[in-house]
Amino acid sequence: MLYYNTPLRLVLCLTIGLSATACNGLNIDPEDWGIGGGDGSDDGDAASTTDSASSSSQGGGSATAGSGGAGGDATTGGAGGDATTAGSGGEGGSSTTTAGAGGAGGAGGGATTSGAGGAPPLDPACGPDTATFADVAPILERSCSNQYCHGNAGSPAGGLDLRTAAAASSTVNQDAGSCSREQALVVPFMPSKSYLMNKLKDVGLCNPDEFSMPPGSALPDSEIKTINDWICAGAPDR
Repeated sequence: MLYYNTPLRLVLCLTIGLSATACNGLNIDPEDWGIGGGDGSDDGDAASTTDSASSSSQGGGSATAGSGGAGGDATTGGAGGDATTAGSGGEGGSSTTTAGAGGAGGAGGGATTSGAGGAPPLDPACGPDTATFADVAPILERSCSNQYCHGNAGSPAGGLDLRTAAAASSTVNQDAGSCSREQALVVPFMPSKSYLMNKLKDVGLCNPDEFSMPPGSALPDSEIKTINDWICAGAPDR
């Protein structure tokens, strides 16, 4: 069949790389080449052109770029961690501190007891008048603290020093040495319980043989009242 199909034979001849001269030996009619009659130079030119075309066609196969590989999947970021939820704060403590009830006061020592509101109880022997130790000191110095009685620094009578510098500390809340029972010479705010007033008035003495003060003659009532008012004022040392 190739024999009768001359154009197809020519194409195959050129495809397998034969030259135009070789293909011409296959008794292919020049008209089948698609070339009109002409001189030999034209045939040579045509053959050269054909050889060139054949040689060009014989080159390496067509370069077809391979398709690129599929790109990797986009990395999907992991889901973020759960938001931290702060716990609710504990309940605040009470802002008000309740003070505990105060304890009961202990029983006071001594014979003096304060009345309601911290004021001393009213002694029946006390009036509206008061006196200071400065009012009492001259009376004691003049009548009681001479060197033969309660003013002897080495050995005062009855061990009681009534000099100005020592009179208050020697009498206030101090026991009377002449009494076998407990009896304070001066109880602040309470002249009726102060043994010094008994000695001055010569009443309620502890011993029958005991002398009043000062011995031999009593103090004037005005001076006794001054000492009484001093005790009613709390027997201050000034």
